[in-house]
Amino acid sequence: MTLKTMKRLGTIAVLAALAGCAAQSHHRSGIAALEQQDYPLAVSELAQASQLKPESIEYRRDWLRARENATNRLLQTATAALARGERNDVQQAYQTVLKYDPDNARARAGLDNVASMARADEEASNARAAMKSGDVARAAELLTSALKRVPAHPEALTLRAELDAAQTQQSVTAPSLGAAYRKPINLEFRDASVKIVFDALARTTGINFIFDRDVKPDQRTTVFLKQTSLDDAIDVILSTSQLEKKVLNASSVLIYPNTPAKLKEYQDLVVRAFYTANIEAKQAATMLKTVLKLKDIYVDDKYNMLVLRETPETISLAEKLIRLQDLEEPEVMLEVEVLEINRTRLLNAGVQWNSQLTVTPLGATSSVPVNGTSTSAMKLSDLRNLNSTQIGITVPSATINLQKTVGDANLLANPRIRVRDREKAKIMIGDKVPVVTTTSTNTFVTENIQYLDVGLKLEVEPDIHVRDEIGLKIGLEVSSLVSSVKTNNGSQAYQIGTRNVNTALRLKDGETQVLAGLISDEDRASGNRIPLLGDFPILGRLFGSQSDSTQKTEVVLSITPRLIRNIARRDPAQEAFWSGTESTLRDRPLQLRTMDAKGASGAPGAGAVPAAAAGTDAVVTPAAGPDAPKFAWTGPASVKAGETVTLKLNMDSPKALRAASLQLGFNPAEFDIVSIDDGGYFNQGGKGAFSKSVDAASGRASVGFNNEGGEAKGEGAVLAVTLRARVAAPEAQVSLIAATPIGASTAISRPALPAWHRIAITP
Repeated sequence: MTLKTMKRLGTIAVLAALAGCAAQSHHRSGIAALEQQDYPLAVSELAQASQLKPESIEYRRDWLRARENATNRLLQTATAALARGERNDVQQAYQTVLKYDPDNARARAGLDNVASMARADEEASNARAAMKSGDVARAAELLTSALKRVPAHPEALTLRAELDAAQTQQSVTAPSLGAAYRKPINLEFRDASVKIVFDALARTTGINFIFDRDVKPDQRTTVFLKQTSLDDAIDVILSTSQLEKKVLNASSVLIYPNTPAKLKEYQDLVVRAFYTANIEAKQAATMLKTVLKLKDIYVDDKYNMLVLRETPETISLAEKLIRLQDLEEPEVMLEVEVLEINRTRLLNAGVQWNSQLTVTPLGATSSVPVNGTSTSAMKLSDLRNLNSTQIGITVPSATINLQKTVGDANLLANPRIRVRDREKAKIMIGDKVPVVTTTSTNTFVTENIQYLDVGLKLEVEPDIHVRDEIGLKIGLEVSSLVSSVKTNNGSQAYQIGTRNVNTALRLKDGETQVLAGLISDEDRASGNRIPLLGDFPILGRLFGSQSDSTQKTEVVLSITPRLIRNIARRDPAQEAFWSGTESTLRDRPLQLRTMDAKGASGAPGAGAVPAAAAGTDAVVTPAAGPDAPKFAWTGPASVKAGETVTLKLNMDSPKALRAASLQLGFNPAEFDIVSIDDGGYFNQGGKGAFSKSVDAASGRASVGFNNEGGEAKGEGAVLAVTLRARVAAPEAQVSLIAATPIGASTAISRPALPAWHRIAITP
């Protein structure tokens, strides 16, 4: 071995020794840090010790143990931070775990979960914004994605519940026509076709009315309505014509006959489940069958649930009724005190003398054999010579009695019992006494044991009233075992003394009532005396024994009711509501509610449209078809105040007509209608019928034409209206605001309404 090699080996030995010393130092530092629960320092020091001395199993074991403790501690910290919502601390803890243990599955899953929660937060926030903007589909998509990432995400779950509730409410709520047309409606039709009336409404409101094939085309109605809402007007027309409606959307209504077959065909039904909390589902079902006359109700006693499949109006009424009935039951706490007082006094004092004195003659006797046996006998002659020396007396014994017994017993029961309204509360304090009865047969004897309740029994039934008052039915029985009796066959029977009281009273909350007077007072006196001598008041005790006993028992009952929960009545406004008619259930009555026209931009006019003279809102009418009639006004363009003016309304129809209904509008502050005359247009080829109706206060006039047996077509004057000008006005207006022509054999398109006829009224 050369010198150079020896130097190398020496250097290696020195380095190995130094490494061993360093490893030992790091190991000691790591163990000390581990004992002080400084896990990061312990892991760092023990890891260095294991690296410096990899062949040491001890160093590696301690390092792995420290790493496991550190990771577990950090994972617990991350879990607690996650519960507090501190995402940054969670992420930092998991990243530290991965520094110690890069392959730790829980830390990697935790970091992925934090990232998913951050993404779910963003999606939930975007979903809330989408819901506010009305984009329900986008909100539902974002919430679905967020809940897939984090199924228990609180904000996403809340938004999902809100979205589902809104969609459910929207799905079960029938569309309304109130938002489609908010102006007041005025209708004046006399013996007009129902379809004509709805056609006028359609022209005015823009709502489409679709008729079932079974609606009679010749069905007629007469209706005069002023300043009412569109919904009420439609309901009145349908109700008086035996028709029913189904609102398809805010601008479309289906009209069909009100018959059982058509109701089954068109009337939508809603399925609704009700869970009752305080009443049995059977009770709710009975109420609904009685009040609403419902037939098919499914009742689930297990879940206390009932399911209905009815119209939305019926479901709404059922919900109100169940809400009124499903109230929390009242409860009361009864504080009862029962005191039984027994007092016993016994005094037995005196001399108890023997009650017999034996006198025996001592004269001569002779022995007389009787049946071979000698007996002593006295002769009658011996009785003559009896004296004090020949009579023997047995001296009676005497017992001196000096006894006084005093007994006091108090039985106190103080139960507190909680009971529901009109339920019985029972209290029993005492013993069960066995009574054995035997039954004998030819082969065997059987015994039957029954138990009798002896002691204090109390039954209380409360009846809670609205004004914090409690009615109580009280039954109290106090019994005691007096004695036992043995029957002829050996069975044991008992004599039981009892006292009962039953009463009914009414107390206020917290009022105490004491029931007393159940007293049993028994006095007994017995004596055993020498006649005459024992009758003296005091000295008589020397010639006899006297026993005096007194037993007194009293029962006192004190009861105090304390309300825990009274009847929680609903608001009085919720206790009364409309339910429709006997044949039709509705959540509101059939009525005409007057609408205020101030909210509209124009005043109401005739035939369900704003008045032309006063309104500024124009009714949008579809373009006239090629076969539609055309109207035109002719007449003067000016008139003086106080004078009359006559206007003619001409019509040109390319197709034959058999009837028409017209609505005129004017400003009642500017004109008075003097007359409306038939222009003769519908007198062609037959006899024409003409009707008119004027409402001067509202500035409306309704005119109807009918050609019986003939047809009217071509150009001609329909009517002539004469008006008197009232006050000067630069531009007064008269208009045709509704026109419904009816063809003789084919349907007629809607006509285009003419422009207003303007008249200047001069002073």
